[in-house]
Amino acid sequence: MFEPGGEVDAKGRALLLGQLLNSTAAAIMGSFCSLVVAGAALIRSGQTVFAIFCLIELVVLVARLLEWRTRVARSRANPDYLPSIDGSAVLSVIWCATQGTLALTAMVSGDLVLSVLSTTLLVAMLGPVCARNYPAPRFAFLLVLLCDLPFVAGAALSGEPWLLVILILTPPFLLGAMQIIRTFHRSMLLMIAAEKQALYLAEHDALTGILNRHGMDDALGRIAPDAHRCMALLSIDLDGFKQVNDTHGHGAGDVLLMKVADRLAQQLGPDDLLARMGGDEFMVVARGVAADRAAPLVDRLIEAVADTPYDVSDDCKVHVGASIGFACLPEDAASTVELRKRADLALYAAKGAGKGVGQRYRPQLDTARTPARAASSRGGRR
Repeated sequence: MFEPGGEVDAKGRALLLGQLLNSTAAAIMGSFCSLVVAGAALIRSGQTVFAIFCLIELVVLVARLLEWRTRVARSRANPDYLPSIDGSAVLSVIWCATQGTLALTAMVSGDLVLSVLSTTLLVAMLGPVCARNYPAPRFAFLLVLLCDLPFVAGAALSGEPWLLVILILTPPFLLGAMQIIRTFHRSMLLMIAAEKQALYLAEHDALTGILNRHGMDDALGRIAPDAHRCMALLSIDLDGFKQVNDTHGHGAGDVLLMKVADRLAQQLGPDDLLARMGGDEFMVVARGVAADRAAPLVDRLIEAVADTPYDVSDDCKVHVGASIGFACLPEDAASTVELRKRADLALYAAKGAGKGVGQRYRPQLDTARTPARAASSRGGRR
């Protein structure tokens, strides 16, 4: 009933369903209008059934307000709280069924004023029902049916032959309502897809397709400090990249960076993170990797980068190596920010020790003079 009308990930689905909890003011105004009509019908006819409709309307309205206040209070107390749509959905079903039954009762009463009032109420609320519930098309159409079909039945049972025209109007009306719901729903799906694509482009390197600096910063920021978490952070710098750029051009350098990224990714697990931090600098976050397993991973990455020459253009093969500095959580740092700084210190030490070297952070590096990277180790790329 609540499945979207197209492909959408879990985050997008949560956004769609979250829209069902919006427009609380519209729901309150709908209940107010229904109370006015039911109250007028009670005063005009004196029939007990309309008093029952007023009571049901008041109960649903109070339940909606309580559900809304509870949800808001929990959201304020816990920013990670994910509200359920179950209560809101049940109340919507009860409310729409009540409106349909109220319209049926008014139509069969034989009172022209009550028939006009109920028809006006029904027409006025079907638009908001569609607009409020279009994120779940099937559910929205169910609510439309709950409102409209009892009204149509009332018109058919009213004893007025001319009201049978409503039976002819109902199928195209329902088709039109469904088309409106689907149009709004498709627009919402397109918006979600556009936002997802924009976020992807903002967090991923356009050349290699892996995370960029912003994406890695964001991913590291979501890793909460935990003394029991095992993780290794590797800062990687290519050896000989500038020579490839200078000799074969930036096009060859771009191809080389893409192939290096592919080789690094092949050595990592599905939960690990890989980013191009800029130029010929890469970063790896190896989740769940203890300190005794980090060094073998570093050796594999260095070997993967340097083992086989790269085809960067027709009949042109080049070699590059990699220097890696790494630090481990929790042994070398207490936070991801500190871990990253110490991995960078270890990388400076690895670059100073020669090409194709892996170096783990050690406390002596904090007091040692941090050598600047030589200009020759960079490709002058952004």
